[in-house]
Amino acid sequence: MGAASGRDDAAIRAPDASHHRRVVVDVVLLLVRNGRILLRERANTGYGDGAYEPPTGQLADRETIVETAIRVARAEAGIAIGAGNVSLAHVMQDVSGRGRIAFFLTVSGWEGEHDSPGVRWFPVGNLPTNMLDRSRVALRNYAAGMRFSTYPALAASA
Repeated sequence: MGAASGRDDAAIRAPDASHHRRVVVDVVLLLVRNGRILLRERANTGYGDGAYEPPTGQLADRETIVETAIRVARAEAGIAIGAGNVSLAHVMQDVSGRGRIAFFLTVSGWEGEHDSPGVRWFPVGNLPTNMLDRSRVALRNYAAGMRFSTYPALAASA
């Protein structure tokens, strides 16, 4: 190759791994019952403490999104869910920081009742004012039938 082919060998090498971006993947549960959604108050996280959001956790290494949902349901909401009860509701790419992708999942049924402090049911049409903005935007977009959104919303190109 090289000079004989007119191609630069450096141009066809694999990109340097240091240029790859590692994106945080959040799994967010939308637990809705009788027109109310389960939200938890953030505490001791260093970001948005005191604000409400749906039960949320980060995808762990070698864990599927559904496995994360099951773990989050147990740890954050005190309930048990089955893999067959989980459905994709919305995907949001958060470009406000280093990059996050959140999978919002609906759950059609669960066992147990939440008994965790800071976890409450709110009417879907009357969410708390002290809610993480990206969660509020994602819930609004999901309710409007959007399957994918970007936060903050990107202006449409002309």
